[in-house]
Amino acid sequence: MAGVHQHIGVIGALPEEVERLHQLLDDESITEHVGRRFHSGRIGEQRVTLVQSRIGKVAAAVTASTLIRDFEVDAIIFTGVAGALSDDLRVGDVVVADTLIQHDLQGPPEIFARGEVPLLGVVEIPTDEGLTAAASGAAREFVESGFGAIASDELLAELDIDRPTVHVGQVATGDEFIHGDLKAVVRRRAPHALCVDMEGAAVAQVCLEHGGVPLCVVRSISDLASGTASIDFPLFLDTLARHYSAEILSRMFAVTSGVRPRM
Repeated sequence: MAGVHQHIGVIGALPEEVERLHQLLDDESITEHVGRRFHSGRIGEQRVTLVQSRIGKVAAAVTASTLIRDFEVDAIIFTGVAGALSDDLRVGDVVVADTLIQHDLQGPPEIFARGEVPLLGVVEIPTDEGLTAAASGAAREFVESGFGAIASDELLAELDIDRPTVHVGQVATGDEFIHGDLKAVVRRRAPHALCVDMEGAAVAQVCLEHGGVPLCVVRSISDLASGTASIDFPLFLDTLARHYSAEILSRMFAVTSGVRPRM
């Protein structure tokens, strides 16, 4: 897929999700716009604009719209953490979205299905097949050959991480941090979703409404959306989230640009 996308926008909601990516940027320029700092440059041969959106659907939608309209990106990648819904997922695993759904979106139920975007007639929004394949391949390369270098055995034991796995499937999005009893609620709303985040499906709707801008969403599992999520989430965020984003995307861009990552 070399040369398919001329300018890719990369979004993370939190600083820990994008800070190491900043270090990979060559020829960097910074633009302050709509209350955000947009870092433009290249990773390998891939032209990139990198930005922290902040948390939540509205913040993510504003950021994605700005990347498309003002920075003229022709594809978007959202990278960051998520809580597991599927029992097959463990902390440290990676989910690459093939579809996204807003689990907390419900119009009049006699008119609209759960998650259906009113007046658009869509429930599940697909991601770009090419970008999704590139991201899942890069994630598998990372967990198979690069994962051992990013954390101590003690930290991995504390987070109960053994051998991470990569999954492709649905991601559910809503404006609430899911933990404890809320996990069962989201599972009922989105029974096919592997994990839950707070931004992905909002960005998917923006991309759809801007004519189908290609989208890729890559999520590392920070917690099991359980009663301990409020403890597990910040520990993973502070120690591993920055490495996942940089390691996976650098490998992904090495594929798209034909060069190897600078790690």
